[in-house]
Amino acid sequence: MKVMARFIAIPVGQGDAFYLERDDISVLVDGGRSRSGFPAMFHAVTRTDGVNVAICTHNDADHANGILGFLEVGLRCDEVWLPGRWLTALSDLLKPFVEVFVELVNNIAEIEGQENIGWPHPELSPIEMYAESHRETVDEVAETDEGYSVGEDGWPESLIKMLEQAEPWEVSPWVQWWSLDDWPFVHCLCHRKLGSAGVRLLWSAIDAASRIRAIAIEAFHRGVPVRWFEFKPAAPSGGVTALEPVNARAIAKVCPRAGTLFNLLALTVSNRESLVFWSPPTSQNPGVLFTADSNLENVNLPSHLQGALVTAPHHGSEANANAYTEVAKAAPKASGSITWIRSDGRYRTRPGSTYIGLQSRCLCTLCRLSSGNTRTKQAVHLFSRGGSWRRHRATVTCSCQ
Repeated sequence: MKVMARFIAIPVGQGDAFYLERDDISVLVDGGRSRSGFPAMFHAVTRTDGVNVAICTHNDADHANGILGFLEVGLRCDEVWLPGRWLTALSDLLKPFVEVFVELVNNIAEIEGQENIGWPHPELSPIEMYAESHRETVDEVAETDEGYSVGEDGWPESLIKMLEQAEPWEVSPWVQWWSLDDWPFVHCLCHRKLGSAGVRLLWSAIDAASRIRAIAIEAFHRGVPVRWFEFKPAAPSGGVTALEPVNARAIAKVCPRAGTLFNLLALTVSNRESLVFWSPPTSQNPGVLFTADSNLENVNLPSHLQGALVTAPHHGSEANANAYTEVAKAAPKASGSITWIRSDGRYRTRPGSTYIGLQSRCLCTLCRLSSGNTRTKQAVHLFSRGGSWRRHRATVTCSCQ
């Protein structure tokens, strides 16, 4: 007897976390911002003890932290899928903290000496803002046949010893005595003075580096095989029957780093490089498109989106409004039948007007509501029946205003 498919948008405090169960496979796509709180929420909402595949679409705290927490508490995970940029950075990030710190300070000092870095953005971390506004500068990936191969479990032999010996960065006892905004701390170590914008950029980069390092070390010591996906919109490949990459390909070889460590880290947080995945339709249920924070630019989307679930890109941000146009272009006859799923915290600017104006069914973990409306966050539950996705009776439709 066929078990019906089910989809859940897990109501994390901030960010994305989506669960899909179909065809004898279960998948978690991202885990929200809370590292400590996500595992219990996952178990309570899905009523399962783990998944076959856990995916982190890109190195943003509100997508990646929960994946780290998921691995740390020992929830079942048969395989983890991660961005290929992370693997390129690992040989540097597995070095002692001071070495990585000094290299990043020098990288950022050079940037700060050449240009005005800019002010904080309300929706983006400093390194995210830099990545989005300096795309041509940071994208220095070299096409080369050089590099080192990954093993059958996804771990390159050249990194095994470093992974075995890597110590956590979280407890650097000498760091706590310094204010993170205090430039003499930087000057003391590296003899390079950074301005306030440079210091914000530095600690944002260290935060990004720490997530990559911690997730890799945890997966390695858990013995979880890893599949790495290189951002490649023109030639996607890899994945499994129930879940295919749309803008990336599974890699067997790691190319050497091109450009600075800081620029590579900026690419790992770039919304544009979010991994996008497609769960194709079957005779039992329509498909599911996981867009993460991608704007879907130059992505060849599937055309059979009739009745599909599509996660709202970047939580429905107006900055990603182009994505809705791309979906409509890919499947013009299906756009009205799509159900858009949005996961987010409470923000005044999200979702944007394009999402609110969609002529489709929309479901949010938390809607943008008018003053006085006290609706609480919900888990969005859907299940397949009769070849379509049905909303669970406890799930309320969108009332974003």
